[in-house]
Order: sequence, then structure tokens, then C-alpha cells
Amino acid sequence: MKRITKIISVFLLGVVTFLVSTSPSLAFRFISQDTLVLPKDQKIDETILVAGNELTIDADVAGDLFCLGQNIVINGSVKGDVICAGQNIKINGVVDGDVRMAAQTIELTGSVSRNFEVAAQNLTLSKDSSVKGDILFGVQKVDLSGLMGRDLAGLGENISISGSLFRNALVSVNALNITDSAKIKGDLEYYMSQEGMSSIAAKSIVGQTKRHEIEISETSVPEKEQVKKASAFAAFTATLFGIISFFIIACVLIYFDKTRTENITKLIRSKPVIAPLVGLAVLVTFPVAFLLLLVSFVGMPLAFVLLLVYLISLIVASIYTSLVIGWYLLKTIKKEKAPHSIPSALVGCAALGIIIMIPVLGWLAGLVALLTGLGALFLSFLPEKDK
Repeated sequence: MKRITKIISVFLLGVVTFLVSTSPSLAFRFISQDTLVLPKDQKIDETILVAGNELTIDADVAGDLFCLGQNIVINGSVKGDVICAGQNIKINGVVDGDVRMAAQTIELTGSVSRNFEVAAQNLTLSKDSSVKGDILFGVQKVDLSGLMGRDLAGLGENISISGSLFRNALVSVNALNITDSAKIKGDLEYYMSQEGMSSIAAKSIVGQTKRHEIEISETSVPEKEQVKKASAFAAFTATLFGIISFFIIACVLIYFDKTRTENITKLIRSKPVIAPLVGLAVLVTFPVAFLLLLVSFVGMPLAFVLLLVYLISLIVASIYTSLVIGWYLLKTIKKEKAPHSIPSALVGCAALGIIIMIPVLGWLAGLVALLTGLGALFLSFLPEKDK
């Protein structure tokens, strides 16, 4: 269950960050087509999500751009952030915000005013491209020929730099090539195995160049003990972070969605056996339903909407169970008929966090908590039977 806790904690942090950083005044539009072209003369004054097989964005977007497709080309300007996933992505236009992408091939020929964060098999920054912020990557093959305004950090198998970097570079690589035309105005620090190859033009580095050799050696007994202690501390930290994240989200649910939260916790208390069974059914059947909708052109928009709802449900499911755990504990300890929600959330999140640290039993308890909350959440959307 420790792994589940870490995953949920990361999701919770991402949701909180997204809610805090996204302006509620922005409108949102979703467009899905197999082949989609947004023409240059089309005006988009809102955040937009586009999905399809072939996507071409010629229009200027005043908000954020979310895209999902096989081949994506962005020719227009984007005032906000760009977050995309696909097979091949190319940016020819201007992005005023951050860029976050995951694809097989990513190519930048335009400009990015803030940070550029990518995960791909191949990454190319053309000679005319520019990134004014930091560049963070995890890429197999990297070719950087453009203008890079701040720091560069990442890992890859083969990295070639022929452009200009205004600050420092920190990379982990198997083969590194810094050409004569490159210019790194800060320090170059790289990690490489003894078998790795590097070709670095000394005149291209203004600062210092440091190579760290990666050695694989058998861990000694004292080092193993340190690793165990570090692992235990990391597990404790992750659990503490999970408890805090759970409590924050629980408070948000109680404050903004109090009625539904109370209904869901009542369902858990009244149907402690049925709720986890329904949750197990939802957990198993949703991927099948998602794939069936995804292969249907008509059902594709609904598939992504349901996927978003499903992911959010997985995030908050255990929180509802935590509220019930805290409710029962406070009722038993303080002899209260109806304990308050916030104290119940605090006690319940802490109790569940402690339980999941127990080997084997914690994993099972965490899974039951997830299924119970997920099942009760699903049941809360069903119409009530007439009495």
C-alpha cells in the first residue's frame, strides 16, 4: 500500500496545484475530431482541449492549450501553457507560457517564453528555436541547436548541443557531443559511465566542466544499513505527506461539497459490505468501458470525460473512507453522537496513514479503503428508491 499512497499523494498534490494555479474566470472548450484543423482566422479566447488523430493548430489561443493525438502541429501563438501528449509533436508558433509534453518525437522550431519540460524518444530544438526559461527533459536522443535562455537539466542516451545556453547544464548521458558552434555560458556538469563517450569543444564552455563517472559496485554492510534507514525515513516521509494531502483534500470536500460528502459517508456506514464490492466492480469494468468508447468516434469525447472523472474518483475515494474511520474513532473515544467533520477527517486520515505502514495488513487495508470509498461514491450518483 505504500506505493498506492505515494501515487495518490502525487495525484492530490497535482490536483491542488491545478486548482490553485488555474483561474476560475477562464472558459473551457473541448473539441474532438479524427482530423482537426483550427484555422488561423478562428479566434479562441479560452482554455481549449483538443483530441484526435491529426491535429493542426493554426489559430491563436488566448488561454491554455491541452492536446491529445497522434500527430500534433502547433503553428499559432498560445498565451497560456501548452500540455500535450501524442506520437509526434511539433511547435512552429509562439508559446508565452510553459510547455509540458510527452511523445515519441518532439520538435521545436518556434519559441517558448517560459519553461520547457518534455519526455520523449527524440527531441529536437532547431537552429531558429528559442526557450527563455529552463529546459528539463528525459529523452533518448537529444539535438539542441537553438537558443536556451536559462538552465538545462536532463538525462538521455545521446545528447548533442550545438546551440547557445545562457546558464548551466547538468545531464546524465551515455554519449555527449558539444560542438564548436555551441556556447555554454555557465558550467557543464555531466554524469557518465566509464564506457561512455564524450566529445566536448573546450572553447564552447565558458564556465567549468565536471565529469562524474558512474560506478556500479557492491554495497557494503554499513552502506546497506544506511540504505535501510534512508528507506524507512523515506517511507515515513511519504506517509506523512499522504496524511497531510488527504486532510487538505478532505477539508476541501467538506467545505465545497458538504452535502454529497455526508451522503457518501452515510452510504459507507450503512453499506459496509456492498460498497467495497461495488467499488471492485467499478475498478475492473471501467478500463473495458473506456476502451470501448475510445474506439468509437462518437464516444471518444465521453471517454476522456469519464477518464477524468475516474481518476478524480480514485484520488478522493479513500478520503471518504478516512472520514468514516475518524467518525467511528471519535464516537468511541469521546462518546459523541455526531462528531464534527473536520476532526473526523484529521483523525481518520492519520489513522489510515498509520495502518497502511503495517506490512501486508496495511496494503490490504488501503485497498479496502479505496474500494469502499469508490463504491460509495458510485452509489451516491444512483437515484434513490421510492420509499
